Amino acid sequence: MSMGKYLRCFTLFFICMCLLTGCWDRRELEERASVLAIAIDQAEEDENLFKMTVQIPIPIKIAGSSGQGGGSNADAVKIMSATGRTVTDATNNLQMRLNQRLFLGHTRVLALSEEIAKEGIHDIMDSFRREPQIRRLLWPIVVKGKASTLLEIKPGLEQIPVVFLMGLIENGMKLGRIPDQTLGDYFNQTSNVTMEPFLNYVEATKKEVSWKGVAVFRGNKMVGILNRVQSWALIQLRNEKPGGDIVIPLPNTKKGYVSFRPHFVKKKLMIQEQGDTKSKGSESFSATYHCELQGDIVELTEDLKIPPEQFIVQMQALIKKEMEERAKKLLLQLQKQYNSDILKLGLTLRAKHYHEYWKKHNWKEDFRDFPVRVKYTIKLRRLGMEMQ
Repeated sequence: MSMGKYLRCFTLFFICMCLLTGCWDRRELEERASVLAIAIDQAEEDENLFKMTVQIPIPIKIAGSSGQGGGSNADAVKIMSATGRTVTDATNNLQMRLNQRLFLGHTRVLALSEEIAKEGIHDIMDSFRREPQIRRLLWPIVVKGKASTLLEIKPGLEQIPVVFLMGLIENGMKLGRIPDQTLGDYFNQTSNVTMEPFLNYVEATKKEVSWKGVAVFRGNKMVGILNRVQSWALIQLRNEKPGGDIVIPLPNTKKGYVSFRPHFVKKKLMIQEQGDTKSKGSESFSATYHCELQGDIVELTEDLKIPPEQFIVQMQALIKKEMEERAKKLLLQLQKQYNSDILKLGLTLRAKHYHEYWKKHNWKEDFRDFPVRVKYTIKLRRLGMEMQ
């Protein structure tokens, strides 16, 4: 390489180095108040104000930090509340009482009281949609009663209460028993005319929190609740997740029960056209969910004293009947009671029958009377071990 070319390369390198700005706006972790969870309630003193409660961990008091033994659950976190006309107003009022800057980049849970959810959460969610620090992977949750109760629990198994809640949700998601419904999912569903949103619904006491089912929304307003059994039927048809164990009374017995644990779900949605679609209305279309459920018998409280081959056929028919009844109740709630398509049926209709059906109908209203059926196929993989 000639000397001139070497000097040109060195000059170019030097100019590039001068353009690097470095970490001029850095902020140390110790200078931030990281919020792990946010709860939104209606202020008690004024119904026109929001009450925002946050849970902030105290690093020096967490077990194992700086070689210390840590403290109790109450010592490991700081819970603070502030009121405001909007979420941003409440956040600013809370910031005025802190010696560190609030940081929302680590927030994992957004708890909303059932009262707030029923009134509508559009204004609340608008603030979180515009805030760049908020992660779309955090979990919005509707809480029975006051949402702040969720941040004040003392489970005993974890120093930081929200970490216990995160573990509960993550474990339920891995087992296929709790829907994986994130803030990003909620934003997508409220922006899509083919479906309605839903959120997980929990109940919290001073010592524990439990998942109770699903809060059903129509637009940005909560219109009802699905219990655990109906929620498991929902995620089977919507997300192909197994849900929880199915406990069914044995026919012709006094206190006999069989427990079926589903492991695999395979779903297929069929849209049928019937007759002349031009001369008929929505009755010319119908939907059928074909759902195959594979699982094991994990408990049998009474011996039926029948051959294994007959037992398998009888149990498959019994479980099939139970699951189809559950699905029928689910559809009755979603269509007639709540008129909310959280099944995403409208998404398939628009994709496959846009000109024949979707363009000619108002799905927000017609979902209520759209014919939907569910057919289950049950396959027993194992019957469990028996003592002879």
